[in-house]
Amino acid sequence: MSDTKKRRDVEVYENYWKFTAAHLDITGTKFNNCLNIIVLFIDKNKTALEENAQSADDFKESELYKELQQQIVHISGFKGNDASLSARKVINQFVKIGFIYPLLLGYHPLVKSFIRETNKEKKKIIFPKIFYESSSLASDVTVDNRDLKHVNFLLKTLDKNGSLTKNDIMALMVTDISNYSAGYLTRQELDMQYQYAIVSGFDDRKYNQIAHLIGYLKRFVDLKYDKYEERFWFADDPQIADKDFEEAFVRDGVKHRIYKDELKEESKSIYGDVVCYLDKKPYKSLIASHIKPCIDCLREHREDEAYDVYNGLLLSPTVDSYFDKKDISFTDEGHILIGNQVAESIRADFEKYSLDESILNERRKGYLAYHRHLFEQKNGGAYYGV
Repeated sequence: MSDTKKRRDVEVYENYWKFTAAHLDITGTKFNNCLNIIVLFIDKNKTALEENAQSADDFKESELYKELQQQIVHISGFKGNDASLSARKVINQFVKIGFIYPLLLGYHPLVKSFIRETNKEKKKIIFPKIFYESSSLASDVTVDNRDLKHVNFLLKTLDKNGSLTKNDIMALMVTDISNYSAGYLTRQELDMQYQYAIVSGFDDRKYNQIAHLIGYLKRFVDLKYDKYEERFWFADDPQIADKDFEEAFVRDGVKHRIYKDELKEESKSIYGDVVCYLDKKPYKSLIASHIKPCIDCLREHREDEAYDVYNGLLLSPTVDSYFDKKDISFTDEGHILIGNQVAESIRADFEKYSLDESILNERRKGYLAYHRHLFEQKNGGAYYGV
């Protein structure tokens, strides 16, 4: 009976989103320890792993892969006949969430930063960057389907629909995302896929996997969950306002939220509060202002720059209005440059302030050089520097 059921599951649900989390606490010691052991193992055995990657079947039976499983067994305290199976689930979890590459051929560039980070709030910001960009629930340690980015697809669906219920999550989990070129499902498509999930019995068969995915989504930046309504939505932070963005290039709403959250965390780390980087005041509303304009980054296909925390400054709405229009800029030392179209009374106020050296790392200085070029073009060299 059990063998028949197993075969039927594979037959019917071969395209469903397979996700079982061995560790749900992403800031916990077990999660961090297991991840670190895998990364250390990859670094130590890089050449041998590349040689074993020629065949997934050979890799699965290799002594190297068995060695890693045993290391996970030892640090996790797994016992009994299923110990190796539990270890494989741990390894597969890290592949599915995008931290580790299939066949152990590497790991996401932010993984070591995640491991080293001891501040839980900062860890919670790094996690969604990896999870959103790289997770692939159709991949595992021996299967590379990283072109299918399921969480990216889910969060874009959320962004387009405003909210998602538990039923919508089920609908997504039975969806072959390669059939939807838009990168998300419409409300009508969600409802249709939900009916398929119910008729095919997906909710009864895979309730654990549904619960595990929902558990991970709860850890995402600005994503809120009402357990009574069983509904997710993005709760945009009123402290960091959004400017209108009506350009032809579409901004990624999820990455933009992460970018804003990183700026908030940077401000708390340096100043102890969320403040304007110029006058250091904690205004009720601030702008996550781009130094190199976001539209310029997107036009150049530089998403890495568009959502780079160091391409941002937290500014009050007033200061941002001048900075955005290139009526003020800053030197590499943080001194303010004031354009020739700024009123004298405003200039006198701005001249009191500067950016602190603590936020002026080399990457931010690079973006400031770009901004100064635009500022100088507008002001023709006739400006005040202090």
